[in-house]
Amino acid sequence: MRTCVGCRGRAPRSVLVRLVLDAAARVVVDPGRSAPGRGAWLHPSRECLNLALRRRAFPRALRVAGPVDTDAVGEWFDRNAPAAPDAPEENESSTKKAGWKPMGTR
Repeated sequence: MRTCVGCRGRAPRSVLVRLVLDAAARVVVDPGRSAPGRGAWLHPSRECLNLALRRRAFPRALRVAGPVDTDAVGEWFDRNAPAAPDAPEENESSTKKAGWKPMGTR
């Protein structure tokens, strides 16, 4: 179990994205989850990224002094973050758990 630096929620490694510092002190995504050095974990959602940026969580989690460049992470999230789920076509109260509307008696 790892903790997301954005929302502080706990999740298994397989669900989170690992972020590390590269040689130029930029935060980059570690797709193999095995790059050397300290890493920070984040849910693959733009909301968690925005929370982490607002809280200035990356320098603290990666234990570096001063600000870090997070542009590469923002670009990765723009390309790879899952889209928001679509809104249901019918309101949920009119469908049963089976996923279909019951037939009327007339």
